[in-house]
Amino acid sequence: MSPFSGLLLGLSLYSYYVRELLVCWLFFSLLFVSLALVILGSVLTCYAGKYVTVWARTATGVTPVVAIGSGKLHLKNISNARKPK
Repeated sequence: MSPFSGLLLGLSLYSYYVRELLVCWLFFSLLFVSLALVILGSVLTCYAGKYVTVWARTATGVTPVVAIGSGKLHLKNISNARKPK
């Protein structure tokens, strides 16, 4: 009998417990990651909501103003310019 056969026999006796431990670890990891994503999403949603409400409040207070000017054009004199032909 080789020394590795004892090791394989020992691992086969505890393989159910090792598999159970791995499944529990995987379940805990998935649960932890999903909980972290939910918390992160709720925090980001809260901050986005605050910025949207501030943006909406400032957008409603702005009133578009139409400036009606005179019909005359104000031309500026340019020195050293040539006269049109």
